[in-house]
Amino acid sequence: MGEAVVYLKRAVRRRFGSEVTVRLVSPESSEAKQGGWVQDGLLPVVVIDGLVFCRGRLSLKEIVRKLKELKEQP
Repeated sequence: MGEAVVYLKRAVRRRFGSEVTVRLVSPESSEAKQGGWVQDGLLPVVVIDGLVFCRGRLSLKEIVRKLKELKEQP
């Protein structure tokens, strides 16, 4: 999973620069537990702007599309 996160970080940085931060958070962390991000053991969990975007898959295309949508909002 670590390699996928590194790839995602680089791809997002190329498209959005410092506007977006990508990081790996342990499902055992207090942040993940408090946010209720992990359910039924589905990993990875992609959280965008504090909300769960998807569980159980990591699609760069979907993530970039969502980030573009958010960037276009006023």
